[in-house]
Amino acid sequence: MAQEFQNNLYQHVVQLDQCNDIGQIEQVCRHYLESTGVESFKYHWQPPISTQENSIAFWTCNERWIEHYNKQGYTNNDPKIRYADSNHLPIFWDVKVIQDQLAKKQSDDIGFWQDSIKMGVAHGVTIPIRGVAGSKGSLCVALNTRADGEKLLPNYEVWAMYVHSHVERIYGLAQLSKPLSKRELEVLKWTATGECCEQVAQRLCISNNTVLFHLRNLRKKLGVVNKHQMIARALSLRLVDL
Repeated sequence: MAQEFQNNLYQHVVQLDQCNDIGQIEQVCRHYLESTGVESFKYHWQPPISTQENSIAFWTCNERWIEHYNKQGYTNNDPKIRYADSNHLPIFWDVKVIQDQLAKKQSDDIGFWQDSIKMGVAHGVTIPIRGVAGSKGSLCVALNTRADGEKLLPNYEVWAMYVHSHVERIYGLAQLSKPLSKRELEVLKWTATGECCEQVAQRLCISNNTVLFHLRNLRKKLGVVNKHQMIARALSLRLVDL
């Protein structure tokens, strides 16, 4: 059974590699979680503090809960997302835990948890996510029982990281004024590892002038003025991984 879960995870990770927009990622995410028995989930991505981009979120849940959630303004005051923003470890939540904690919560949170119980979204796990360039995220999965979540938690954690990585990939590509060519990405990759112009030229079997040409284009497309800014920008947009 464990091997089946692993194979299922791997197959859906491969599908993420083929996604070209957030909508496709959402579809694959929903399909994977449904295949593990999850009917309701919410993924939330928060951009690096240094950017002014909006957050990204997608979810599948009871329509009444979604409507009530938005009407009450929980989008900006969801305690599960706040938890993920300041913590690194997954946390389980269920009716007993919620009831035990209600007295300690702020008034706004009491309303959220009470509404959550009424709407039948009272069991689950929140998985905090951290990106390599300062972004944050969370995957909240509604469960029938805590035992279901504990059994598959390692898989859900791996899945959350893959989803987050691909959301950042799509986000990074969307920030470019013009798409980068395959050769530009190669030059960017090896420059980011610390290789000088001559080393990059030798590695890619091109001239030094060609490398310099690509570096000029890269700085222009990334909207920066020097190599250090170029590398920092590329890392923040997940165009390269070191």
